[in-house]
Amino acid sequence: MPSQPAIPPLLSTQFCNSQIQGSLVFLTSVLNASTNWVLLRHVYSALKGQPSPSTEPVDGTAVLFISWLHGSDIWRDGARKLGFNFPDDGKITFIDALHLGHGLRKDGINEVEDVLLKKIKEVETSKNRVLLILDGIDFLLAATEARLDEILGMIWELRERVHASIVSMSANYPLLQSRHTSLEINHTALLMSLAHQARTIWAVKELDTGSARDVSGVLRISRGPAAEDDDQAEGDRQDEKESLFFVAADGGVRVFERGSS
Repeated sequence: MPSQPAIPPLLSTQFCNSQIQGSLVFLTSVLNASTNWVLLRHVYSALKGQPSPSTEPVDGTAVLFISWLHGSDIWRDGARKLGFNFPDDGKITFIDALHLGHGLRKDGINEVEDVLLKKIKEVETSKNRVLLILDGIDFLLAATEARLDEILGMIWELRERVHASIVSMSANYPLLQSRHTSLEINHTALLMSLAHQARTIWAVKELDTGSARDVSGVLRISRGPAAEDDDQAEGDRQDEKESLFFVAADGGVRVFERGSS
C-alpha cells in the first residue's frame, strides 16, 4: 500500500465535490505532468464512499471510464497500489478506445456516442448513479476527422445521461499559443469551451523553475463558471487553490502547500 493516504487530506473536500449531480470536472495536463494520479483518486473517491453533498437515495456509484491515451494495464497497476480493482464488474467499466479504434473510423464520433450510451444503460441501475470519465478527449481532434462541434455535442449528450462527468485533455503550451493551424485553433476552442462548462478545473503542470527531487509538479484547482449558479457550492467558495505534489514510486501522492516541508 502507498505510504500516503489514498486521498490527500489537503484535497479531501475537492474530491468529494466532484460527485455533485450534473457537475463537470475538467482536468488539464502538460507533457511531463500527468493527471493519471488525479483520475485514479477520483475513481477511488467515488467507489469508496467519500462523503458527497448529494442527498440522493443511491447505494453507490458505477464508473464508466474511457481512455484514448492508455490501456488498462497502467490503470490496473495504479488502482492496485490504492487498494481497488480496475476494472471491477458492477463498479468500474473500462473502454480502451485507442486499442478498439473507437472514434478512429468514419462517423467515429457517432460510434463513440453510441457505444457509451449503450454502456451507460448497462451500468446504471436504480441503486447506482454513473460517473463518466473521458480521458484524453483531445485525441479525437488530433487523430481523426471529427469536428469540434461534433465532439462538444457528444460530450453534452453524454453528460445529460449520467450523474457527473470528468473530462481530461492536454494543455501543452505550443498548441495553445501559436493558433496558426486548424488543430491549434480547435484545440484551444475545445479547452476553453470545456473550461466554461466546468464546475471545477484541475490543472496539473510542471514547476516553473524546472524539475525538483521532491516535487513532481503543481496542481491548481479553480472554480469554473458552472459553479457560480450551483447552490451546493455555497460551502466551498474558495476561487483557487494551488498546491505542490510529489508522486512516489509506491503510488502514494503527497500534496502540500508552497513553503511547507
